[in-house]
Amino acid sequence: VFKVYKELLDKNVDVLFDDREEMTAGEKFADADLIGIPIRLVVSKRTGEKIEYKKRSENKTKLVYIKEIL
Repeated sequence: VFKVYKELLDKNVDVLFDDREEMTAGEKFADADLIGIPIRLVVSKRTGEKIEYKKRSENKTKLVYIKEIL
């Protein structure tokens, strides 16, 4: 997680790192939509080396490597 975060910052990408442990993933996603975050990246053990990538304007989620989006 922190590796991806650092790579994004190194590329001058504005990042909102939601590390609120008391909230579910669904609650975090809803908040991101509410404040208008245009792209959501989710790093988890479930996706392995890939990252879940979703544009707010689209319904589909893609699994991509970080290099594909930088």
